[in-house]
Amino acid sequence: MRLVVRLNQKCARTALLVALFASATAISASAQTLYGSIVGNVRDTSGAAVPGSTVTIREKQTGLERTTVSNETGSYSFPNTLQGIYDVKVSLQGFKEFVQTDVPVSIGQISRVDAALELGALTETITVASDSQLLQTDKATVSTEIKSKELVSMPLNQFRNYQALINLVPGASPAAFSNAETDTPSRSLSTWVNGQSSYTNSTRTDGATNVNIWLPNHQMLVSSAETIDTVNISTNSFDAEQGMAGGAAITVITKSGTNEFKGSAFEFYNSDKLNANTYYFGGNRPAGKPDKAPVTRNIFGGTIGGPIVKNRLFFFGSMEGFKAKQTVNQFFSVPNAALRAGDFSGATKTNGSTQIIYDPLTGNPDGSGRTPFPNNQIPQNRLNPIALQLLSFYPAPNVAGTGDGALSSNYFRPEDRTTDRFNYDGKVNFNRTSAHQIWGKFSYLDAVVDDRTYFLIPDPVGSGDGGITKVYQATGGQTWTLNNSTVWDMTFGFSRQAQDVIGPDQDLGNYGLETLKIPGTNGQVANGDPRYGGIPEFRTGFTTLGNYEGWMPIYRDERTYSFTTNVSKIMGRHDLRAGYTGNYLWLT
Repeated sequence: MRLVVRLNQKCARTALLVALFASATAISASAQTLYGSIVGNVRDTSGAAVPGSTVTIREKQTGLERTTVSNETGSYSFPNTLQGIYDVKVSLQGFKEFVQTDVPVSIGQISRVDAALELGALTETITVASDSQLLQTDKATVSTEIKSKELVSMPLNQFRNYQALINLVPGASPAAFSNAETDTPSRSLSTWVNGQSSYTNSTRTDGATNVNIWLPNHQMLVSSAETIDTVNISTNSFDAEQGMAGGAAITVITKSGTNEFKGSAFEFYNSDKLNANTYYFGGNRPAGKPDKAPVTRNIFGGTIGGPIVKNRLFFFGSMEGFKAKQTVNQFFSVPNAALRAGDFSGATKTNGSTQIIYDPLTGNPDGSGRTPFPNNQIPQNRLNPIALQLLSFYPAPNVAGTGDGALSSNYFRPEDRTTDRFNYDGKVNFNRTSAHQIWGKFSYLDAVVDDRTYFLIPDPVGSGDGGITKVYQATGGQTWTLNNSTVWDMTFGFSRQAQDVIGPDQDLGNYGLETLKIPGTNGQVANGDPRYGGIPEFRTGFTTLGNYEGWMPIYRDERTYSFTTNVSKIMGRHDLRAGYTGNYLWLT
């Protein structure tokens, strides 16, 4: 029998995060999950602090500029700095201008640029080239960063999932699939970090919570590899705003447009003709059947981004398609012709002795004194009509089986699995002023997975087979430098997954109740609920008959609302930070 449960759950998780940071010598400017920071000290050649210096940073690809002034101790800070490559310029009358080029800023990281000013004319400039990776001396966070170049250059799995590279993170177990493709058409991977369950990891995409509520060890939407700019995996001592994580706090930042038009096109193709032979069949390969099951996979699409208004308004868009068709070689264990006719004369136990079949109508009520059927054969008129109908579901053996009586894996059937998935992304960034940046993004996934065909039922394919999944994800945020010492940021995210999964027996109606005449096998179907339809599960000792996937059919509607806001305040030698984050999860 199948039990179908519809779950209605509303839950809200809210956390108040307040983090205060202090430095005894200089401002440390704690970084955020969505931003980085640039900090430093301005000194003269004698090592004395130089207050009142004008410090300007300029992002090289978008032209965004921000300016501040060093304080009485010569320290300066640019909190909430969008990731990118920056030039840092320090100037003060009576000193040569100091410029450090190509300073990298990454999410959750602090980039330190200390300037040593030399006496001279302001028209003179000292230029220093920055290292491509700065040494982190201002934070204790243990993290690993994966950039776009690594994502598109290093080998990924057949679904081109960026999570495969989390295997490179110290303390991470190999990422693996833990649910069917129907459940997770994005093919989200599950991994344990530092011995903590994958359920304790948290993932934020562009600052918004990204979780499959029904299967919280997965993401609701896995961003396409070609759309990702940076993945930051924090595994220890991460900041307060990266909370709600016990194993890893994962932050995914997707690409944005720049002042330069850029685009890409890609296609990845796999076929059984390119694959090695498999040992799967062993010595049981059916005559005339190939060693390799047919398979074709195509991942294709493109990206484009650029300016709408130079230095102010930018766009980025992408499309990725995934189409796969695979033939799976399935083996089943089915009864032979003699057993179907009730002839157990050749039936044996595992120890080789004959399996004697007793007549249940003989002997005592406690089972003693029963007599075997003559020749260990059940007369045809004693075979139950329902049992005969169930036996008709089993096909005849078509390959040499294994085990006692060669009754194991004695039927071979190739089955097709198909997947059609499309991801669409669009993102807009707006530099309203040099002090105020706003952005928004929308992502959409449309997937149809047809892989629920492997049951032994009257119609092995069915007309209602498949899983249909649609995911909508909208995120937006802003960061506002209110003055030289105060920054306010905010992020909002909404995600929805609508999923309908129906089994291959859905179109068989109330099969157990009306066709097989077995009372109670289709539950409340008399009330008109189609989820109780289909064929029940029968465990016979051979391959199970009917639909043993008790979770189908299923209709899910999952919605995630997340909100985060933070205020940073520089007060003398101290950098104070307070914030609030809340998640509202809704599932039906």
